[in-house]
Amino acid sequence: QLVVVGDQSSGKSSVLEGLTGLPFPRDSGLCTRFPTQIVFKRSKILTTEASIMAAHGQDGSKVNAIAKFGKKQLKALDQKTFSDILAEVNAYSKADSALLTLSSFSHNILKFELSGPEYEHFSVVDLPGLFRKPTVGQTTKVDMDLVRQMVGKHLSNPRSIILAVVPANVDIATQEIIQMAEDADPRGQRTLGVLTKPDLVDKGAEDKLGYTIVCNRSQSDLSITFNERNTKEVAFFTLDPWSSIPKERAGIKALKHRLNNLLVDVTRRSFQGVAVDIRGRIGKLEQQLKIIGPARQTAYEQRNHLINIASKFREITTKAIDAYYNRDECFEMDDIFRLATLVMEMNEDFSETVNKKGFTRAFGGVGRTDDAVSLGSPRSPGRSPDQYPELRSIIAHAEPLPEPAQDDIMEWVTYKYNRSKGFEIGTTNPSLMPSLFAEQSRAWGFHTHHHMTKVIRKIHHFNYKVLQYCCNDDVLCERLWDRLVQPLLPLYKKALEQASFLVEIERHGNLITMNHYFAENVRKAREARLKLQLEALNSWQTEGGSEPLLRLKDILGVVTSNDDHMIQDLHDTLKSYYKVARKRFVDAVCLQAVDHFLVSGKTSPLWIFSPQFISKMSDAELHQIAGDEDETVRRRVMLKTELGSLRAGEKILEI
Repeated sequence: QLVVVGDQSSGKSSVLEGLTGLPFPRDSGLCTRFPTQIVFKRSKILTTEASIMAAHGQDGSKVNAIAKFGKKQLKALDQKTFSDILAEVNAYSKADSALLTLSSFSHNILKFELSGPEYEHFSVVDLPGLFRKPTVGQTTKVDMDLVRQMVGKHLSNPRSIILAVVPANVDIATQEIIQMAEDADPRGQRTLGVLTKPDLVDKGAEDKLGYTIVCNRSQSDLSITFNERNTKEVAFFTLDPWSSIPKERAGIKALKHRLNNLLVDVTRRSFQGVAVDIRGRIGKLEQQLKIIGPARQTAYEQRNHLINIASKFREITTKAIDAYYNRDECFEMDDIFRLATLVMEMNEDFSETVNKKGFTRAFGGVGRTDDAVSLGSPRSPGRSPDQYPELRSIIAHAEPLPEPAQDDIMEWVTYKYNRSKGFEIGTTNPSLMPSLFAEQSRAWGFHTHHHMTKVIRKIHHFNYKVLQYCCNDDVLCERLWDRLVQPLLPLYKKALEQASFLVEIERHGNLITMNHYFAENVRKAREARLKLQLEALNSWQTEGGSEPLLRLKDILGVVTSNDDHMIQDLHDTLKSYYKVARKRFVDAVCLQAVDHFLVSGKTSPLWIFSPQFISKMSDAELHQIAGDEDETVRRRVMLKTELGSLRAGEKILEI
């Protein structure tokens, strides 16, 4: 595009008039306070439109006021129509309608689009003139800075041609616009200087090399036609001293020729950059279309789109469970996608918790360690339960953590033994051991429920994040999520019921184990207790003997009473069975309640969203969930239209 710049009253409008053939108004009350862009387009139909392009960063009231101006269809762009449009825009300003800032300059652009078979594709921008002294009641220092910013912004466009207009009756060295043009185009490859008003000087302007000189209409010539204007200009440059100026630098015709050559040069230099910009824009549009997704106006399109999402969802889930974290970029985006790792970390925490906090009383002096395992939030950050209110109904009810007993375990076993004596001879009450175990494992239920709720929250959050990742559409994601939540909740409940079942049968079922370590542990405990008692006796070494000798009567003296023996044996048996049962229980919870019911099982919550799930939806459900919004349809059409135009342009550039 051509950017015309210069001081106020430098003759910019007259130069534009000569170049475009349009009657730019000269009324001093309609001086340019905003950029005016003239866009020429080749078209079979002759049309003329006027509109205002809003500058970025304005508040809503200003944008709304600009929208009210609309796009005006003009029958022609004669001098009266041109003046009326400018007056209307200025009227907005004076009425403080927020279209333009009151009594100031504006970045908003008044745009005229002229289409017709005789036009070439071209754009001209007339910018407000620079000034160095404010006028009381009309301009301020703020206006001076605003105009400089406006001019500098347009000059910095590397694909614009700078037409710097300077009156012939001033010292060029004092013209600020010349320095600004040099700053924007140091090599002068896209700058053309134009001298105006040569009729106001007698001599000297013809010696300013490199400039094109034009002689515009004077105030007394405003009524003459453009042809008469051109004829008069040609006659002017036949007079001395102007006849000495080379013909290629004198007059509006010469200026048009030089501009055409400069336009060709700038276009050639910008050719590669234009191609890069087009390809970059194509990439952005394709990405936006990818985010919006394919058209979803029919049941077939809607079902197909959801099936594609479900297939991708299952693919990500499979990789997450198999820990194939290098197969998709999502695993580097958020740790929630590394599900296998998270579940194993939570299982390990659960195992350690039950090991160190699962008993009511410590065995043989092994105390409870409160700092060994944290019962707080999982290591990987996730949503709180409040962000998934649907989970409250199934995980809110949990038994409280039992308070640890303060008495010694041997005192407690003795107390329970004495209170359970019946008519048995030489044996213990058969109900005593199950009672002891149930009491000793009282905290298992709490820790199990806590572990299950952590895993369920994590699974639920994983499902949501994967769905969000696969959808690329927030509205569609939320609709799908609402549809998925209901079938997920019964599966979570089933997993909790399985965990409760395991707690129940371990704590209150028959004490059964086929694990040979139980008998081995009992034997070792008895041997260890006997060894401690014997080591406390007096002994002596024989010459050359490796083991100490004990007297038989001393050995017989360590034999305890039947009750003491029973109590010690109860403790050892309880300890041995508790250890075997604890390991079995932790494995069962992790394998059944967690892995089977929540992770790997065919009916686990991770596998609900599938192509089969989508295939069962009715057409009405599909439309409700995946149907396109009207705004989405319009945006997709707009993006595809622009993309088609850019691809066509790209092919032209390739030629």
